[in-house]
Amino acid sequence: MRSLFPLQKGVILSVLICLISFTLMGQNSNFKIKKVKIEAEVDSIMTSKWNTNFQHVEYPKQWLEHVITVNPGASLQEAIDEAHKTGGVVFLKSGIHVLTETITLKGRVTLVGEGREHTIIQQGPNMETTGFSIEAEPQVTDLIIKDLTLKGSRSGKANGILIRGRNESRHDRVMLQNINVTDWSAQGVHMKRTNNIIMDNCNFQYNGSAGGLYHNVYFLYNKYILQSDCDMSYPIKGKGNKYTSCEFVLAQRCTIKDCLGNGIQADHEEAGYLFFHKYHVSNCGRVALWFPCEDYYDKYTYTENPQYAPQHVILNRCEIINNTWGAMWRMVNNSFVINSTFDNKKIDMGLLKCDVTFDNSTFKQGNKTYTDVTQWPKDVEILW
Repeated sequence: MRSLFPLQKGVILSVLICLISFTLMGQNSNFKIKKVKIEAEVDSIMTSKWNTNFQHVEYPKQWLEHVITVNPGASLQEAIDEAHKTGGVVFLKSGIHVLTETITLKGRVTLVGEGREHTIIQQGPNMETTGFSIEAEPQVTDLIIKDLTLKGSRSGKANGILIRGRNESRHDRVMLQNINVTDWSAQGVHMKRTNNIIMDNCNFQYNGSAGGLYHNVYFLYNKYILQSDCDMSYPIKGKGNKYTSCEFVLAQRCTIKDCLGNGIQADHEEAGYLFFHKYHVSNCGRVALWFPCEDYYDKYTYTENPQYAPQHVILNRCEIINNTWGAMWRMVNNSFVINSTFDNKKIDMGLLKCDVTFDNSTFKQGNKTYTDVTQWPKDVEILW
């Protein structure tokens, strides 16, 4: 009997260690991002139209061994600061985490909740500033936000997520997965001069109540963007998604519904290689796809220059329906509309000095081509 007790004790200890390790491994697997599956048809069309010119995103790195748990009421900023030192996870438990001031995000951090229905980060009643922020310095790389809701109160002029980089030190590798960003008075998400952005299975809705210049999502001077299964519907006053000076964008299975003005805007220098696959845009009061050719820094002066219009655009299997105007493009070249359906109230596509090839697409209302800006429809303002 004496010889069996140490053996039993050792077996029990081994089992406990295995169970703890298994539990930790299971928990850490919930913190790990899931890579987005790009449809094979997308790759095929990209290769046939663009050869190898399109550059895909890079995924962020993660440090999953160091986990800091934050309960509602505890300091989120302190946890982020601590996780950033060595790289780690900030795990927000279920409940409402009330913000009283802007949270500064940092690199090498995975900020994760227990699900967007369970972990709610709420703009506080006396807070009128941005929820999550990254300024130009220091440079931030490898940031992930997943499995939570970031909810505003529509007060002040506050962004949900604001990231501002610099050309000489762009922020890099930012991923949003399974999150909601809703009810912020300014932009829901505003990213500037940031490379390698991934948005997967996210809802960015009911943002922009402070004015028409605020949108659900606003990209400015960004490169390498992947959006998959995102919904940017119901912007309060602005657009669903604005892509200004963005290059190498793939957006698949995304949705924008019910905008007072335009659904999508893509414009300005460096705008190019934009692939929209199974994008649904409907019920926009103005134009679903607004691709102008103005200089962003002199936007109230009409400039007819392809340098300021997106080039190399592909729409594949897109559904652009029930908008006042479907697409109004100027100086957009080397572009394709494939397997898509347009059915809008006035013009499906209005094209001024564009080079666009149509393949197996349907236009119920019909398209218009213009060779001079004087032919542009009077009810479609040049500088929307």
